[in-house]
Amino acid sequence: MNAPSAIELFHVWDTYARVITGDHMFHRELGAGVHAVLAERFAARPFSVLDLGCGDAATLTGILRAFEVARYRGVDLSEGALAVAKRNLETLGCPFTLQHGNMCEEIAAPAEPVDVLHASYALHHLSRERKEAFFRDAARKLAPGGLFVLIDLVREEGQALDAYHRAYTAWVRATMSSLAPEEHDAVCAHVVQNDFPEPWTALELLANDAGLHARTTLAPHPWHRLMVFEAR
Repeated sequence: MNAPSAIELFHVWDTYARVITGDHMFHRELGAGVHAVLAERFAARPFSVLDLGCGDAATLTGILRAFEVARYRGVDLSEGALAVAKRNLETLGCPFTLQHGNMCEEIAAPAEPVDVLHASYALHHLSRERKEAFFRDAARKLAPGGLFVLIDLVREEGQALDAYHRAYTAWVRATMSSLAPEEHDAVCAHVVQNDFPEPWTALELLANDAGLHARTTLAPHPWHRLMVFEAR
């Protein structure tokens, strides 16, 4: 997560931990997909990672322990989450840095190219125009043959944004059984006010226009998807 609204929603990280532990947003299956993608490309060599909207880095750290990571950099707006991320990353055994900041500013800043650019449930907070810029910056940030590994919410094809909000908030209340009623209220308010997901075909078009090639997708649920784009 990497937006002020996300910090307001998950100011107590126990809430988001329950979302992950309950697998309400399909972290397990999507994480297994990320592991498979990394194993296919990087099983035989070390690689660098830029994790945008890293949060506490717990899920990705668990995946990266199976690989040789040359260096890791995580960026998030929540200082509390970064403090937890530091403890999680210390178990990874690789050089790492954590930056309190905005993921859009980070990806646009000049820096050494990275092999893996990772963003999980963060891009949908951006407007369409900012998503377009994000994909262009991602293409510039990746080393040749690098991968942009994106886990995010997507709208169904032809689904209007307000219809998505109504459907998703109803789904939250019906399925996120490990959350308290007041947490349901907070999640639903956040979705309506701050979530702007695109359909998969729109994201694919943005990636293609930026010079990235879509090579893998995994959708355990119509609104939750792993998307992997390769630098050309």
